[in-house]
Amino acid sequence: SPESLDLWHSGRTVMTAPVNTGIPAAPTATGTYPVFEHVPVTTMSGTNPDGSHYSDPGIQWVSYFNGGDALHGFLRGSYGSAQSLGCVEMPYSEAHDVYQYTPIGTLVDVA
Repeated sequence: SPESLDLWHSGRTVMTAPVNTGIPAAPTATGTYPVFEHVPVTTMSGTNPDGSHYSDPGIQWVSYFNGGDALHGFLRGSYGSAQSLGCVEMPYSEAHDVYQYTPIGTLVDVA
């Protein structure tokens, strides 16, 4: 089934959006994690599974929840499948809305 995010607030689902999660070589870890950093725009950098490095400036609506994994906006041709390096990527419009509901301390449940 396509990968999706369900945003809960006050005991009800307020939004559902297609998202991309980690590829098999860099999976998104399952579990429940609190948001620990909440920034409107940042540069994300790290190491690809092949050992090369990346640095992506201008990543918007970022809520980090597990190490370098975050909820954030990212432009892709499609959503709903494993395409990221562990993050939960979504279109910018949805990421903006999710950002409003995910301040520091918000629990992110990856299942």
